[in-house]
Amino acid sequence: MLPELRDAGVRLLVETHDSHATGAAALRLVEPFGEPGAVAVLWDAVHPWRGGESPGRTRAVLGEYLGYFQVKDVEPGGPTPVPPGAGAVPLEECGRVLRDWSGWVSLEWERAWYPEIAPLPVPLRAAAEWFEVWRPR
Repeated sequence: MLPELRDAGVRLLVETHDSHATGAAALRLVEPFGEPGAVAVLWDAVHPWRGGESPGRTRAVLGEYLGYFQVKDVEPGGPTPVPPGAGAVPLEECGRVLRDWSGWVSLEWERAWYPEIAPLPVPLRAAAEWFEVWRPR
């Protein structure tokens, strides 16, 4: 698989989710490839935190295998998405530990699964505000 990824100029990312919700669990899937430029982890802010792994620990564990960060927040005690900064996920801590990292950042907004949540412009503004504060300088 690695030669095909290299030839195509593609980087395969495994998201922190389900059976590999923490950075440590996701790292066990990608580290054996030994090429973080080809196979790395997409850190969804919710899942490692929900799994008991602090943002500092997630960042430290992933090291060079961090390929992408997904800004995401949820209501306290539940799974319902809320605009970044309005929920329980420690996004400020995520921002602090990502200050020295210059990779891709995106917003995940799950309105298809939660039709009652705010329309996209609301979380986009909140994500842009988060990025403005925490982007690498």
